[in-house]
Amino acid sequence: MRTEQQASFAEYVRARGPWMLRIALRLCRDRHSAEDLVQTTQAKLYQHWNRLSAVENLDAYARTALVHTHIGERRTGWARKVDLQPMREDLPAAEADHASRLVLRDAVEGLAPRQRATILMRYFLDMTVEQTAAALDVTAGTVKSQTSRGLDTLRVVLEESGARAA
Repeated sequence: MRTEQQASFAEYVRARGPWMLRIALRLCRDRHSAEDLVQTTQAKLYQHWNRLSAVENLDAYARTALVHTHIGERRTGWARKVDLQPMREDLPAAEADHASRLVLRDAVEGLAPRQRATILMRYFLDMTVEQTAAALDVTAGTVKSQTSRGLDTLRVVLEESGARAA
């Protein structure tokens, strides 16, 4: 029985690991932290894997666990005291306005963790307000206010930089 669960978990991680890493990269802003976040989340999933077979939407559960783990890590004293600036691994964009994309990316990186999470879930993952609220375990009003504040901050930064809105 144990090897069946291990094989099932390994198959899930193999199939959905890259998806989890893409989300983590948007949350963490650097590859090393994102990989750590995915690994921590996967360890948490593995601990409860036998019970997760009853979960209706395993991807939604995993995404919620990933976001909650990220927010939880940002609340620790270590995260507030240590600010490691990652080395940027920027690749040339196919679009003509590469500078605006970099300004926007930096602006998103400057958002508070909860605002960044709501912006990511609403616009990168195309989640509804209700889905985002359920994933973050907050009310729909909180999602709306955090999204609104995040977008306001992004608008100000883009206007100050003179970057085009995409």
